[in-house]
Amino acid sequence: MKALRIVLAGLAAVVLALAVLVWFMPARWALPLLQSRLHGLRFEQVDGTVWQGRAGQVSIPGGPVLGSLAWTLSRSTLLGDTRLGLDLRQPQLQLQGELHRLSATQDNWHNVNLLVDMAMLGMQPWLHGRPEGRLNLHIAQAQLQGSWPMQIAAAGTWSQAAVHTAQGAVSLGTMLLKINGQAGVLHAALDDDGSGPLQTAGRLSFSPLGWDLHINLRPRHDDPALLRWLRTLGAPAPDGGVRLRYRGGLAQFNSTTGNP
Repeated sequence: MKALRIVLAGLAAVVLALAVLVWFMPARWALPLLQSRLHGLRFEQVDGTVWQGRAGQVSIPGGPVLGSLAWTLSRSTLLGDTRLGLDLRQPQLQLQGELHRLSATQDNWHNVNLLVDMAMLGMQPWLHGRPEGRLNLHIAQAQLQGSWPMQIAAAGTWSQAAVHTAQGAVSLGTMLLKINGQAGVLHAALDDDGSGPLQTAGRLSFSPLGWDLHINLRPRHDDPALLRWLRTLGAPAPDGGVRLRYRGGLAQFNSTTGNP
């Protein structure tokens, strides 16, 4: 009987030690155990615990350096309720947000703030140039099924918007973006703030079956650089404006779009 008590006491001590280790597990110990779930991400200069830690540099092997990352992970994850807070920072990109994993295939993001230096997107053929300025996007809520947003509510500002072309920079002003989505169908609106050199009114519908974008662009002033850039996008109307329409997937067969 005494031997049994000794064995039970020893097992209890081991369980308690393991519980303490998990509760205060250093992040650098946990990362090797999580490699299969990190999708190839590489973490360097790691400190803190698995529950609250920081990586001085996060990168994709053979790809770009994403920046430094700080995180908080709820201990309720041990009970299957994963709640994660992220703060990713680098000179051209900042991302802060909170994740609640609803199931193996469903994630709910909320209070997400994204700040992007648009120049990092590089040359965009559809713009005939490289976008410039800063995009500040706030995502109040986004529910993802796999990687597709089934629901989303977001709004943002593209400040000091411009396009850098072979002839130089073309100023566009300040653009306002709104995104809403339900049941996997997204609707976005892009408008200017009413005071810039380019009057903009754009609408986008997007779903797994296809997408439909139409956008009207009209200069407010006689700006030679802006007019020259608009002509690279399409044939201008008498007032110098350009109307663009892009469709793909099943949207191009939708009779409401005016397509055959």
